[in-house]
Formats: sequence, structure tokens, C-alpha cells
Amino acid sequence: MKKMRLAFLAAVLAIVPAMGAMAQSNEGEVIVVHGVPDLLVDVYVNGDLTLEDFAYGDVAGPLALPEGSYDLQLFAADADPDVDAPALEGSTDLPAGAVATIAAYLQEGGAPTLGVFVENNSATDAGNARVTARHLADFGAVDILANDGPVFEGVTNGAGGDADVPADTYNIKITAAGDAATVAFDADVPLAEGTNTIAYAIGSVADGNFQVTTALIDGLHTSPEGVPTGTAGLATTSPILWIALAALAVIALGGSAAVARNRR
Repeated sequence: MKKMRLAFLAAVLAIVPAMGAMAQSNEGEVIVVHGVPDLLVDVYVNGDLTLEDFAYGDVAGPLALPEGSYDLQLFAADADPDVDAPALEGSTDLPAGAVATIAAYLQEGGAPTLGVFVENNSATDAGNARVTARHLADFGAVDILANDGPVFEGVTNGAGGDADVPADTYNIKITAAGDAATVAFDADVPLAEGTNTIAYAIGSVADGNFQVTTALIDGLHTSPEGVPTGTAGLATTSPILWIALAALAVIALGGSAAVARNRR
């Protein structure tokens, strides 16, 4: 695989406030997602083998790590890190209290890349859950529906958003943007109180290896005061809160690109 190099803007993570249960510690948490099909890898963090035989669709974490700078390298599982070049590599700073996803995934068009995304680990209201959707698949823009109502619309590759909703089980669909008949994913997803369920769409629809894999941030409960009332479900929650994508600079052989996120 063509070697690619990714340098993340450390300032983006540095401005994220310490939140949740880790707010008083000197640790952050990292979720590692393998979204590149047909590539079995060993993951090295700061030169040490951390995840061995990490397969497509695997998710590790959240892993508690001391705040600091981290270099990440993904080698083919049979590679010699002293001789062979990594398939993908990058670096980032992790501040205390933050939860960050580092994902190897396919851009639209099929080129592999690494991305870092700051996850929302702020407290949820009593009775509520949080759902986060991330489009990390080789596919065009998508709509994400819950109970057949649109929640996130026109989500492009590398983008995502989150919403807080009453804890319940919801039917979640991922469709081509503006085309409810083209369904890439359809499943019932339970959302537990005080958790953030993060769903990553990975792989390629055209190649038949598209899937959705998940990670869970828990312990986000608040006190029972202010338990939400009413019957509003995920599909009617408004306004939808888009979390800003972690601004990052991508430095690859032959070119560079920048990705930014919007807040709505």
C-alpha cells in the first residue's frame, strides 16, 4: 500500500476542555478504528507494539493513556518495522480529559488515510443517551435516519455529528443522500442512558465490504434532576448539533488536503 504521512494540528485537541470522569486526572482516552479492508496490521504507538493482528472492522478502546504526544504507525501484519515502511502513520497530542478517535479509513474514491476526531464526552441529561455518526466509508454523501425520520442529512466522507436523545432502541438507516431507497445499513440500535454510542461507517459499498462498527463511551450520567419529559424521539430532536470535525492537515506523497468540521 502506498505510504502516506499525516500530521495533525495539536492545537485542535489542546483546546478541548477536560470533561467527564477524567476531568481531574492527567489521562485522556483513545479509540482506534480499523476501516481499511483487506489489510491486517500491527499498530505501534511511540514505537511499541500495541495492537497485534488488528483486522478490518476492529475497534479498540476507549484506551486510557497519559496526556502527551503520540506517534501512531500501522504496519502490515507480516512486516518488519525495522526494515519496512508503515502503511499509514501519524501523530497527535492527547490532552487530559479528552476522548479522541484515531481511524484508518477510506476516503471517497478509495484512497486510505488516517483521521483524528474529538468525541463528545460531556455529561448527558438524566434519561438521555447520545449517538454519534461518522462517515468513514468510500461512498458519496449519506442521510442518516432514525425511525424513518432524517437526523443527519448530506453527511460527506470524513464528516459526522452527534445528538442527545431519550434512551431507547431506534431503527437506524444509512441511505444515499436524498435517496431513501438506496439503503446501505438498516438495524435496530439500543442507546443506553448516560452513554455515547459512536457508529463508524467504513469500507466500500461498491466493493461489498461496507459495514458499521461501534464504540461506546459510558459514565456520562448526571443526577436525576431534570429528567426529560415528553415522547420526542431521535428523529424529531431539533436542532441537530453537529460537532466540529477536528481540524487536521493531511500531508501525503504527492499532495496535501485539509479537513474542517462545521457546527450547526
